[in-house]
Amino acid sequence: MLGYVNQESEDVTQWDVLWAHHSPFSPKRNLTNEVQHNQKVNQIPGMKFITIKALLTTRGRLKYVPKSFLIPQSAPHFLEEQLKQNNDINLLWMQKNINHRGNQVKKLKELDLKKKSIIQEYISNPYLAQGRKMSLGIYVIVTSIDPLRVYIMDTKYVIRCSSKLYDPEDFSDPRTYITDGFDHSNLDDYRLEMGKGDDQIPLRYKYKEATANNLVFASEGYDTYWIQSQLYDAVRDVFEQKWSSIIKHYLNPTKRDSFFCITRWDFVPDEDFNLHLLEANMSPNMPDVEGPFYISFFTSTLYSLFRISGVDDIRKNNSTKPSYIIRDSDVMLNSIPSCYNSSNISCANTEYSLCPQCITQSQVEMLKSLVFEQLNRHGMKRVFHTQRMDDFSSNNTQRVNINLGSSFDLYHDWLSHKCQLDMYWCY
Repeated sequence: MLGYVNQESEDVTQWDVLWAHHSPFSPKRNLTNEVQHNQKVNQIPGMKFITIKALLTTRGRLKYVPKSFLIPQSAPHFLEEQLKQNNDINLLWMQKNINHRGNQVKKLKELDLKKKSIIQEYISNPYLAQGRKMSLGIYVIVTSIDPLRVYIMDTKYVIRCSSKLYDPEDFSDPRTYITDGFDHSNLDDYRLEMGKGDDQIPLRYKYKEATANNLVFASEGYDTYWIQSQLYDAVRDVFEQKWSSIIKHYLNPTKRDSFFCITRWDFVPDEDFNLHLLEANMSPNMPDVEGPFYISFFTSTLYSLFRISGVDDIRKNNSTKPSYIIRDSDVMLNSIPSCYNSSNISCANTEYSLCPQCITQSQVEMLKSLVFEQLNRHGMKRVFHTQRMDDFSSNNTQRVNINLGSSFDLYHDWLSHKCQLDMYWCY
């Protein structure tokens, strides 16, 4: 693909793209210093704080993540909280081992608080698709941590359903509540028909166009704008809360454009279609399933990934830098009155940071990367819009004192100016 030759060996020293399923960063190999400017790596240092479930769900409180506890370390705190809140003893919990296997729904008295595991509050009123529990997934691409640049493919959903009908009174069979759509041996179990008569939409273990799913959800009375806005808000919330942990591992500022990643975020909607984030999967599986829809879905996802990350340009130009197509003048702003109407410009004042007299060459290069991604994002949309606090229906939560670094502030201000001139830059 793209003219690359696959070489599966740790001894290869001359390479263009390092594609790893598991994290290639370790104390024995300082890849953040080893990687060259004309090389790309499909993993980002520090992303474990999002893609490892124990680090995502049990450290801090996230808006869309159900309440979670790491056992046995947090067992005393867990019990204390249940007693303090006088929780219903019939409240349901999902207990899963650290490797995300053996998931079981249990009541409080049934939990094993000595077993190394994660206990997470179970969504007991799930949305049902023709009687089956459903999960909704989206692909998220990260091209930079500093400044933070995150994209969502919101035109397609990963829809998975339980292989058996959901029974709120009986959790003895995990197949009634685990939305494991990747079991090829039971494909027939995943055939669903959403809608009625001629409007039926088959969901046979299928990755569906978001528009098709939204038609179904809208016909059931759900606000599809609300659904989509939650997806963006959830991703924003996680990155805002985890950024300070990730950036500590993102050490070499001269190599930051060499790293990118794709993740799949899995949500469970409840009966009101409030979304609950279960996990974010690094290097998500894209199974080889026959049929034109699957080929189109994965091809389009990978095309967007390779374009926006610059992977498909390395072989053509022997560089990951956008300088060969983006000029310095393409990122300079001529629409800031204060840059030209004041004789006492102080570059130490952030008001003038984007003025041609003050912007540094490293900042120009950073903005070139943003322009390159804007031109090559295909089906992706930015998670952090120019209106960082924009109104997402009743989902609008004021974010105060969120620190994503000075580079992000410059990048956001630049986009805000561009957005005022052209809507193309607003999203």
